[in-house]
Amino acid sequence: MKGVRVSVKMGFKNPFFFDKKYKSTISNRLKETGIERFAFSDLVCKRKKVIEDGFYAIDEARFDFTTLNFSGLHTFISSILKEGIEFKYGKVINIDVGVKRIEFFNEGYLLSPVLVLDEEGKSIDFVENPVLYNKLIRDKIIRKYENMYGKKPDNDSFIIIFRNTPDKIVEEGKIYLKSKCELYGSKELIYLANCLGLGDDNEEGLGMMSEELYFYKKK
Repeated sequence: MKGVRVSVKMGFKNPFFFDKKYKSTISNRLKETGIERFAFSDLVCKRKKVIEDGFYAIDEARFDFTTLNFSGLHTFISSILKEGIEFKYGKVINIDVGVKRIEFFNEGYLLSPVLVLDEEGKSIDFVENPVLYNKLIRDKIIRKYENMYGKKPDNDSFIIIFRNTPDKIVEEGKIYLKSKCELYGSKELIYLANCLGLGDDNEEGLGMMSEELYFYKKK
């Protein structure tokens, strides 16, 4: 089963304000149209102005999501093209959508930060405890596989390596990491991570992977 990556591109005549909780709007809209098991990126702006409560997107912005679930995909695309997306401070109606198949890759970038929680709900830092971090992230991707296919993977090996010191974001006592990364082990599990993300809370906008880092490349 091949996954798909959907790019949602938004255009603005005037600066458009997004509050810090904008991801909940995207997550809810995807779920409302019947899409399950997905991961999505941060909202990347061509230009933006950051303020205390959020940011203003200027000219253009884009988010991508990845999924293996085609149910609801046509409904989602049709609805946002027709109705736009209602955020807290206004509706975006100038929207374009692109869809492409996801091919296997084991080297890429986190387009949204990854969160890894232990059994008590405490976030684990790869830099401080790489062994536990890898154990937990492996356990989570195996669990996703079992939930998706109803069986255990033939090969359950899985490890993540950050080639650079990850950017660390600490919010409300939780640690989120963002960096270039490499995955090794089972091709089944790596491809599942390509499609459904790494770590916890993927459907809330965390842990999406991409072969390419930039949406808007400098000329």
